[in-house]
Amino acid sequence: MYDLWVMLNKPTSKCKHYNFFNITKGEKMKRLIHFTSFIAIISIIVISCGAPVQPGAAEGSEEQEQQSAVDATPTLETIDLAGPPMEVGSTYRYVDGTLLVAVPGGKFIMGGDKEDNPVHEVTVSDFWIYSTKVTNSQYAGCVAAGHCTLPDPDNNPIYNDYKFINFPVTGVTHTQAAEYCEYVNGRLPTEAEWEKTARGPDGNLFPWGDGAPSCDLLNFESCVGKTTNVTQYKNGISYYSALDMSGNVREWVADWYSVDYYNNSVGENPLGPEFGETRSVRGSSFQDGQDAVFPSNRFSLDPTLTLPDLGFRCVVEEPVHFAPACEILAYNGLDVNGQLDDCVTQVTCNNVSVTQNALCSGRYLPYTIVTFNVNNTPPDGWTFDAPGCTLLSGETSKFECKPGDVGPLIATGSCTVDNNSCASACPQGYVQDGNTCVWGGTPETLTGTACLPGMTYDPQTQCCSANPGTANVLPLCPVGTSLIDGVCVGNPTGELSTVNENVIFNSCEPNDQPGGDPGDDPGGSSCQTPPQTCDNTTFPSSWDTANCCCYNPFKGCQ
Repeated sequence: MYDLWVMLNKPTSKCKHYNFFNITKGEKMKRLIHFTSFIAIISIIVISCGAPVQPGAAEGSEEQEQQSAVDATPTLETIDLAGPPMEVGSTYRYVDGTLLVAVPGGKFIMGGDKEDNPVHEVTVSDFWIYSTKVTNSQYAGCVAAGHCTLPDPDNNPIYNDYKFINFPVTGVTHTQAAEYCEYVNGRLPTEAEWEKTARGPDGNLFPWGDGAPSCDLLNFESCVGKTTNVTQYKNGISYYSALDMSGNVREWVADWYSVDYYNNSVGENPLGPEFGETRSVRGSSFQDGQDAVFPSNRFSLDPTLTLPDLGFRCVVEEPVHFAPACEILAYNGLDVNGQLDDCVTQVTCNNVSVTQNALCSGRYLPYTIVTFNVNNTPPDGWTFDAPGCTLLSGETSKFECKPGDVGPLIATGSCTVDNNSCASACPQGYVQDGNTCVWGGTPETLTGTACLPGMTYDPQTQCCSANPGTANVLPLCPVGTSLIDGVCVGNPTGELSTVNENVIFNSCEPNDQPGGDPGDDPGGSSCQTPPQTCDNTTFPSSWDTANCCCYNPFKGCQ
């Protein structure tokens, strides 16, 4: 995502990689939280670091150097961080900020009353699955790392807007979805895994049970009419604690689609047909009616196509694959597990807006004067951009835009957090230093040593830090939360103000003139200099020969 997500500019000599590490309630275990946004749009931050140099350092004896090296070695706290148990209700904060939920292996009832998915018994092995759909912010982190490609803007116009960092990423093909899961050492779920997660072992009609769908359980029909935050519908949680298994957006799964596959499929870990023309799609979307929200329903789509209501989630088989980050951001309004607590964080935000004045020149050429505005200050910080447009002389936030490769118009405000309203916290294994949490544990039972691209594992501290001299765009906060004023906020009273809209132009089509073609000047094809100067007009102007008018930067052609 673009630079409006760059919200943290705290100078430091330390190499930073913002990831998150959590311990499940009642257990001492490793959890990795490595969140987007923005993008992620989150949110997302660009970090560059290198080894610090101390000026004026004198050379000492070998003994002194050895003692200095000993003094510089961090004191590590040994804690038990074994992987989480594979049992119903077990959760694990993963490297991209998602909360994994455990789905123990065993039999379950799959299928319904449709021809392509009759009722039958299936057995699947243990797996961990994302409790939420992959968000715009999470996906943006993969794009920034160079492993994923951008979504189709026509089917995800909100991808670059900070307000939607926690909304499901859409506009991605089956291949793009699979590439993201590969990026986090995961894969797309099979149809059987997806349906077990949605319906539980006994084949519930819906994720929440057998009760009828309603607008407090899922985003469907005319409840909202668009996508929503992936953590919004907590009342619709499934038996295995997964959200949005019905509603919001449909989801790509791994299998090729065949209408009669489940009439003759294997009873254990079915993988779908070996080949096919379309890939299976599961779940329902905000556009679907009640008949479509049954999670036993099967759909399919050309894997090269994208839709505005089609996303995905991932399955992970090895949750402790990644090592913790050496430094992360503190939580505010969240507990040490990255979950919402009862405290409401007091946040004060300014407001940004944009005004557009679409005009026509004397030659019927369209142009638009764009003005960016900020109010409700303080806070005073804000950014804006009008790509392809020209900043007017003497102005700081007023642009002239002409048709072509221009826009979108982007503005982002700022917020401040009252850290006294809620106590900030760090996950277990970290030591708090202001708004930063520094890794200080030694996970002796931890086997994960992998890091995301741009990071390097330090065997001494057993954590991941940014590669010296490189820039990394990394996810920051747990899914469903936001980066505000340098901390991860779960229950903010204010919301960051953003603008993301296209430039509007008039058609500027003249009436047909006698003896001329549409589009010609009324008096002919040549532009005559006016007998009076432009300075005599109501507003100070200058003659614009190209547009054949007295041009004023505030009023346009006069």
